[in-house]
Amino acid sequence: MAVPLAASLLLAACGGGAKPGASSSSTSTASPTTTAPPTASPTTDPNIPVAARAHTPAGAEAFVRYFIERLNVAWTGPQAGILPPLCQASSKACAAYETTATRLTTQGHRYDENPVTIKAIGALDSASPNHLDVVANVVQEPRSEIDAAGKTIVTDKRKDLRLDFELLQTSQAWSVASIKIMK
Repeated sequence: MAVPLAASLLLAACGGGAKPGASSSSTSTASPTTTAPPTASPTTDPNIPVAARAHTPAGAEAFVRYFIERLNVAWTGPQAGILPPLCQASSKACAAYETTATRLTTQGHRYDENPVTIKAIGALDSASPNHLDVVANVVQEPRSEIDAAGKTIVTDKRKDLRLDFELLQTSQAWSVASIKIMK
């Protein structure tokens, strides 16, 4: 079953994006390892455009444009793994989007066209130079999830959305801390 953009955000906001594992605790007697936990923040995407790296409101706006472009690629390619380098590990919305990209990749499904179109983007005033909110007016387009043979699995309905991207400036680029649907 497809999880459209708005549903992914609502699931993430309600904590519904995470599914319980087989066990949340372990009584294993194995020695601890020295590898990083799976929730460790990935390295920054090296392909972030120069304009989207700028530590300015215009740079934050360009970063949100780039994020939405990469979301479209993640779901139409499909291609899992391209969103986490743009996000804080704690971002539930990013995790929900990545879960969809992973599911599409695993099942051999994809969206037939870009599921998200940008109407307008604008940075809001901020008291902190390392933290900006960017509002994006977007359209969740009426796109279909299709299988490898081109058969339609489900079609999302068109929906106008106003998204609040909370961005943090890291040493290398902006990063998504959260994404919320605004009313």
